[in-house]
Amino acid sequence: MTDDSDATAAPDPDDYVARLQAEIDAVKARRAGYRAEAAETVARGGPPRPTDEELGIITTDDTIGKIAADASQEIGSGLRRLTSRLRRGRKN
Repeated sequence: MTDDSDATAAPDPDDYVARLQAEIDAVKARRAGYRAEAAETVARGGPPRPTDEELGIITTDDTIGKIAADASQEIGSGLRRLTSRLRRGRKN
């Protein structure tokens, strides 16, 4: 029989600590990068303001008055076409 104690041996604590320290160092480096980006953004005066369209703000062209005016114009145009056809029909 062979000795399987090597295969099931506990990991070396120094290796484990070294891996954890490497992860901590990587996280600290990432955090430093985020902080540098934030400092640059603050130095520029903050993030750019989104446009009204990006925010979903209704523009003046979409107001109830504009919609009503457009509808009125369409109805008037339709009535003019209808009366024009009716006049042509009477002349024949």
